[in-house]
Amino acid sequence: MFGLFRQRIHESFALAAILAGSVALHVAWIDNLLISKSDTIAQWVTLNPTIGPISGLYVDVLGAYFTTLLITAALWRGRDVSHWRDRVFWSFVISIVFFLLMTLPFVYGFAVN
Repeated sequence: MFGLFRQRIHESFALAAILAGSVALHVAWIDNLLISKSDTIAQWVTLNPTIGPISGLYVDVLGAYFTTLLITAALWRGRDVSHWRDRVFWSFVISIVFFLLMTLPFVYGFAVN
């Protein structure tokens, strides 16, 4: 039954997935900031009016994730990418910190008059 699953995944694909996750987190907080600041952008990304602009935000984040995953997986396929480990890991950690800080309500509620 478990013969269908591989014992491991390649390092290049794992690093591509982590890098795609960090790009998706950056896209998420930037889109959240733009949607909360501009009604035009909020209306433009709204796919389902009953849900609101969050529907377009999810589609945009998924698109950024899979686009980055496909590009980096294609570029790194079959290559030794062990020298990218630290850079990809720290970009993911920085993405998490930025996402947590930039989605706090007082950050995107801040306005200069």
